[in-house]
Amino acid sequence: MLPVALLAQKHEVENVSSHFLNGRKCISNFHAVAIGQENADNIRSKLPLLTAQAATDFVLESEQASLAGRHYSFVQFLKGLEVYQSQVRVSTNGKGTVTAVLDNSVHQPVFVHEKLKAVSALPFIQPLLNGKQLHTQKEMWLPDADNKLRNVYVLKTEGAHGSWSEVIADNHNIIFERDLNMYFAPPDSTVKGFVFLPDPLTTAGKVYGGIYVDNADADAQWLTDERKQIDFTADFDNGTFRLRNSFVRISDYDLPSLAVATSTTPEFNFTRSQSGFEQVSVMYHISEFGKYVQQMGFNNANVLLEADAHAVNGADNSYFAFNYNPMRLYFGIGGVDDAEDADVVIHEYSHFLSYRASPNSNVGPEREALDEAFCDYNAASYSRAINAFNWGRVYNWDGHNEFWNGRVVNSSKIYPANMGSSIYRNGEIWSSMLMQLWSDIGKAVTDKLIFQAHFSFAQNMSFLDAANLLLQADQQLFGGQYYCPITQRLHERGLLPAGKTLCPIGIDEVANELPVQVFGSENWLVITSGETLWNATVEVFDASGRSVYTAPMHDGTHRMNTQGLSAGIYIIKVKADARSKVMKWLKKH
Repeated sequence: MLPVALLAQKHEVENVSSHFLNGRKCISNFHAVAIGQENADNIRSKLPLLTAQAATDFVLESEQASLAGRHYSFVQFLKGLEVYQSQVRVSTNGKGTVTAVLDNSVHQPVFVHEKLKAVSALPFIQPLLNGKQLHTQKEMWLPDADNKLRNVYVLKTEGAHGSWSEVIADNHNIIFERDLNMYFAPPDSTVKGFVFLPDPLTTAGKVYGGIYVDNADADAQWLTDERKQIDFTADFDNGTFRLRNSFVRISDYDLPSLAVATSTTPEFNFTRSQSGFEQVSVMYHISEFGKYVQQMGFNNANVLLEADAHAVNGADNSYFAFNYNPMRLYFGIGGVDDAEDADVVIHEYSHFLSYRASPNSNVGPEREALDEAFCDYNAASYSRAINAFNWGRVYNWDGHNEFWNGRVVNSSKIYPANMGSSIYRNGEIWSSMLMQLWSDIGKAVTDKLIFQAHFSFAQNMSFLDAANLLLQADQQLFGGQYYCPITQRLHERGLLPAGKTLCPIGIDEVANELPVQVFGSENWLVITSGETLWNATVEVFDASGRSVYTAPMHDGTHRMNTQGLSAGIYIIKVKADARSKVMKWLKKH
């Protein structure tokens, strides 16, 4: 049996079992396919991938809407059994055109079948279930890298502290086990409380050490002084204010058992030695980030979840568990209480948001690293917007101390040279690239791009697939306006996808540049110069870097008919001998 592994938690405990299927690769296709009327049945009947495989049935698993379209997840069935981790993620523009397909289905399968005994008759299963509850058992096809399928049991169990596991077994042994946790209403009223915003070290401009230490959760005046008073929405019921609203309900469902704070006045004023302080922190930061996600226009924050601010029986870890209704967050209290650091709260909440955008897709080593990167990026983006001190570190208060090392979002690592065995450290490549974009094009644009891209994420996808989806999100939401800085940052990280080119050198500034200007009208582009140019050429590139127009420029003026060009960002390059000029032009219609 492969060892039990923890998925997407705060600390770096690897999901070893995911590497069991590492030989399987997600096949990606980003070519547009027109399907006409948009619904799951029409996609299933007209998309070549879903119609070309004989004796295969693709069943719709989930469907989501994003700002730029709709997203469908299908799972593959062969001979009446579901194929394990066979997700096909199909994204459309919401107008009858498929924009991306990420395929994990099995093509040309070879079947190895045996009659399975009852689960209760498998002696090696019973010790595994000691202290756990068996919730579901399903017979499925388990594929290997050579498309050989054997029938197995897939079991889901629940253990202590909300720990869900998935176990795969046949008649002879347990093949592997993996942890399914992702780690790291009545009328509402506005109430007041105190939190760290985002953490006491950032606001104090300090690093961990000296007097700025956890000290077993004890109060200290210099830490108490770093609390900030905030307003948040809570439930008011029968004369009592309670820590719940449309985003989150603070609960006590795991050890240690600590009552959830209530108040008869609209104030929740606690210091860090009191349990109510961490509960208010979780309540406030999740509510603020949930509102922000809604304001961006996305719907994956529109569902309630529960959170226990003191959980995991005192361990120094936190995680997201999707096997409950509502889904749950668990925050550990070992070392620095996790819920005191906004970075930990936003990281765990982001696992929930990722799951809501693309359910059941967080499978495969690069896909899991991308999820950790998404969560670290959101934590860093949220905190940096509040206070930029030491923004390159994630978990300034909870980590980077004697308890654990924390992570960074200003790494110089590149793909694939610096990829290792840790999904968390590998994720620093993607999160650091996103934070560079944060500096280049701003928080609002970068946040929106990465959220849109996540709706198309699929099982076993790669970093290069994510790069394609990020560029696709830019085209869908902003008409390709940010193609140049995105491709530049991807290129620097070794992540520029095949077929994508960098913008011509000198977009922002060219020494010895030509005195050229561009004037646009509805159907015409006029390029003019104050001097007569000899041997000059005009070349126009679209947002993907593809040359769409080339012509000589005579004298000092050139007119170009633009009726055949789609709306979006274009790069215009005028060259004459050793001089040139590169300009951006936006075609609005």
